[in-house]
Amino acid sequence: MMLDIVDKIGIFELLSLALNILLGSGLFVTLITLQSVRKEAGGKAQKAVAEARTDEIQNVEAAIKIWRGIAQDMAEKYDQVAAQVERLSKEVKRLNSINNRIVKLLDKITAENIEIMVDAIKQTIHENES
Repeated sequence: MMLDIVDKIGIFELLSLALNILLGSGLFVTLITLQSVRKEAGGKAQKAVAEARTDEIQNVEAAIKIWRGIAQDMAEKYDQVAAQVERLSKEVKRLNSINNRIVKLLDKITAENIEIMVDAIKQTIHENES
């Protein structure tokens, strides 16, 4: 029976010694702290990745706004140029028509009708100016 008590005391001492080493040396606390620090570092890393993605998205959106503005400006300028080309095309057609009439009248000029033809040419020019 005494051996049983000694064995029990030995077991309790060993258990006490193990717990003192584990808890007294700070190993247990250190392990728990390390686990907490690791979780915190993981959370910060995930937050940094999320912020980087957000920054990237914001940069892309800013670039899109810039390009959209450029495209709108180009569209407005294109419309202005297209309208100007249309006006110039009409003017060129009108001037070609006048030139063709003048050439026809010039072909009809003779020594006898030169004054009449010059007056006709002047009249053609003045009619088409207004």
